[in-house]
Amino acid sequence: MKLLVVLILSLSLSMGTKAMAQETEYQFGVRWSVNGLESSLYIQGIMLDFTGVPSNFDRRQPISEYIKNGNNAIDLRTWRYEYDPEHEVRVSLLYWEPGQNPNTEASTAFEVVMMLGVEDAKPEIVSADPAAPLQPRESEIRFKSNEDFDTVHITFNNRQPMPTWCWEEGDVLQDNEATRDSLVREYRRLHALFAAGDNEALLNAAATRTEELALASGTPEEYVRHRFSYDMYFDNPDVYQLDDLPEHPMTLNLAADNRVAWLIEEGVNQPLRFNNITQEGRSAFISIYFIRRDGQWEICR
Repeated sequence: MKLLVVLILSLSLSMGTKAMAQETEYQFGVRWSVNGLESSLYIQGIMLDFTGVPSNFDRRQPISEYIKNGNNAIDLRTWRYEYDPEHEVRVSLLYWEPGQNPNTEASTAFEVVMMLGVEDAKPEIVSADPAAPLQPRESEIRFKSNEDFDTVHITFNNRQPMPTWCWEEGDVLQDNEATRDSLVREYRRLHALFAAGDNEALLNAAATRTEELALASGTPEEYVRHRFSYDMYFDNPDVYQLDDLPEHPMTLNLAADNRVAWLIEEGVNQPLRFNNITQEGRSAFISIYFIRRDGQWEICR
């Protein structure tokens, strides 16, 4: 099981002019597992994980910074032509108190199981804690299938007050060439900073992300900045080489009610990446999600 980093949420921290000083009792996480499947996980339409080869895993990840007040949605996608009867996916929403170890002390708000290879199977809520702050919206939990992938769609209510995150505040974006071309220009600006090895400017460009992750984790902003430092790539040019941005048109992706945007080149690959020149075919992708606010692109996650 992938180690779940302990995050201690303290919502009394200040975010400048933002009204985000609300006390929160619990931290939130998601646990999901698949057996022998390709899969990807999304929350509010924002991709958290992608595994493009058949895999067996049981993973956990903190998601407090993706949980809003009221209705929320998680999607677990899989894709293949046929499923075996034993193919199963599980998604659990977790909560724990500050200071608890989420690997051993987290409580399960609810768990959904889907047997993908069983005829007429549907997602089932196999456990639910009525006292938990996260409650499943049972009538809206469903399985959706199309030509490209299948989705277990899970919606739930959050009864605990949360801050208003940047991904809720961006402008509503249009899925068109103008939006894509504008975002391409922002990618090119960031690519130039990567090419110059300007770690400080890159971290400054992500100030909103740093502030919100510090708020969500209860850790100092300097720690979060250090965690996102790109110096590992800049200090090891014999290992990492910045790839060129593609010249052909990239694909615009929108999420969170069309307030979050990012570009992909092919598949789900984001275009900012460092190639590992010591291992053919290995690359480190720089995943960045944007909002547009007051006419300016802003790194949100």
